[in-house]
Amino acid sequence: MDINYFKETFQFQTGSNKPLYEQLTSYIKIQIQAGVLKPGEQMLTEQQLCEILNVSRNTVRQSLNRLVDDGLLVRYRGKGSFIADEKIKRQINYLYNFTENMLSLGATPSSVILSYGVEDADAKIKKNLELPQGQTKVFALVRLRCANGVPILYERTYIPYYLCPGIEHINFETTSLYHILDERYKLNLYHATETIEAVLINQTEAKLLECKSKSAGYEINRISHLDSGFIFEFTTSITRADKCVFQMELYKNPSDSKFPVNIERQVHL
Repeated sequence: MDINYFKETFQFQTGSNKPLYEQLTSYIKIQIQAGVLKPGEQMLTEQQLCEILNVSRNTVRQSLNRLVDDGLLVRYRGKGSFIADEKIKRQINYLYNFTENMLSLGATPSSVILSYGVEDADAKIKKNLELPQGQTKVFALVRLRCANGVPILYERTYIPYYLCPGIEHINFETTSLYHILDERYKLNLYHATETIEAVLINQTEAKLLECKSKSAGYEINRISHLDSGFIFEFTTSITRADKCVFQMELYKNPSDSKFPVNIERQVHL
């Protein structure tokens, strides 16, 4: 981005109720959408933006972090931030989904629906979903997730039914669950917590994943929240240890780092 162009075309609206970092984020998004900022072009540094705008580094960092989360910027350690290539749809640091994850790795994703429907939640599911009083129904979706035709995940997902009435009529072999929750039910998917535990794959799971019984695997449990704080998903899945590697970047103090903590799944086909 040209510094002179930036100075001439952007200024904070002091009377606006919109936070400063959101104003800056919106401006940069518009420049990307208009083609002023092109894929591969280097973004101004945090220090440059702070000096030009006379604002705190925290304000600038919040803005750039939002653009990274939206898949509009990509950070490269030691080089800076760059406008993301058009093929990059969204960062998967947090609420990644299987389809986006596999596509980003160059694999062709597919799903085999094993069962689906509306059912009464058992005690474990009720506890994990923190269902409101009087709400007991969940939409249960059991799938085998594949990459290039190879089984990768045996996955069981539970969604509170009061959030998505009628969802049982949708074909999820070809449709993204997160896309439906976002677009059709207008749920603002915000935050998820995952726990990953080493396990031995049982006979039933091994048959589905095409491996030997008692092979090494991972059990991944995800609890996901809306921006309102309500839980919208509990997913438990099993994957083969010889098919997936989870890579994490760690920092001594993440809150002070220019780079967000990143968790990445690599798949060996």
